[in-house]
Amino acid sequence: MPDAIITCDLGSLLNKGFFSVKPFKPELLIMESEVAKATQESLEEYEEVIKLGSLAPENAAWVEYRGQYRAVGFSAKDYFNADLNLQAPKVQLALYKTLAIIGAIAQKKGLPNGASISLGVLFPYGEYRDRQLFQEMITDAIGGFRFRGEERSFELARLVCRPEGFGLISRGRPSGSSLKEQVIVVVVVGYRDASIYVWERGTISKGATKQLGFNKLIQTVKLAAPSQESSKLAAAICKAGAKVSIKALAHLSRFNDPCDTALKDKEIAQLRKTISIARAQYWLELSSWLRERIPSHVDEAIVTGGTAYYYEREFNELFSSVRVNWGSELEEQINRCFQAKVAENGLSYRLTDNYGFFYYQCGTEESTERTTTHVRAS
Repeated sequence: MPDAIITCDLGSLLNKGFFSVKPFKPELLIMESEVAKATQESLEEYEEVIKLGSLAPENAAWVEYRGQYRAVGFSAKDYFNADLNLQAPKVQLALYKTLAIIGAIAQKKGLPNGASISLGVLFPYGEYRDRQLFQEMITDAIGGFRFRGEERSFELARLVCRPEGFGLISRGRPSGSSLKEQVIVVVVVGYRDASIYVWERGTISKGATKQLGFNKLIQTVKLAAPSQESSKLAAAICKAGAKVSIKALAHLSRFNDPCDTALKDKEIAQLRKTISIARAQYWLELSSWLRERIPSHVDEAIVTGGTAYYYEREFNELFSSVRVNWGSELEEQINRCFQAKVAENGLSYRLTDNYGFFYYQCGTEESTERTTTHVRAS
């Protein structure tokens, strides 16, 4: 068995990692998703600044590989003012995000250089074809990079890349149900992308990805409310729910003086109307795109992703004639095992895919003979 098992879901808003080092004990690592280019000097200055505090490794992450420096996560967002960079292919940022996750785990758990790692990474269906490129990059990089200025070098004992949604396919379905005998539609809707693919006769038969995630709704709302910050607006819209609660939007007002109550009420009422219209229009566009790709015969629909849960009622109606799998059993396990961390961030439903993938990685690791002469990629 390897010294560490790590699986990564490199989202547009959050990087989610499940991991275990010997002895086996599953743990959760959450990082912001931002990545920022930086100079060596600015990062050294950053290290001096944060010495006054006690940031966890994942909140002070930066990596250097082949002379390229990147701040990742909270450090990129807070100190280097990085944005989400939604237009860049995920594989372009995946190397630095993955190295940051590995480096943070190694620093937290005292994982020594030379330790062996079994690594799994989820990609959007549309970028799954880039897995060979990612394998080449990570295989070289993991053997020699710097994390927060420290030389790190590990053995990549195994690499598994899978499309998003695979964790629910592999570990989120009832035991005894055969993949080879059913037609399963997998829908993943996150902040940037929407993906759909069909699992038929035990393999993927077709699929598609489009930049039709929650950001599409946010940008529509911002056309009418350009002063709103995207991240705060997204959080408020999610909290407001399907009925678009005014209470959940109140803090977005620009008028917080008690004398401006009438202006505040009018502004929030208009924002609520804008969100309601954008919400309906976005669903119309998303559902139309999905309907064009759903086969005439489906046995099961697996639905996951933060945006998908925001439209839970609509998705249940879309797939009203088939069994809809939201990964609820995996979510219950996450809530039991990581209650404090997920309750604080309301994350459990966004972790189910990677949690299932982590246990798939662990299970297949046990059944696969370990080799140290080359990377086993699958």
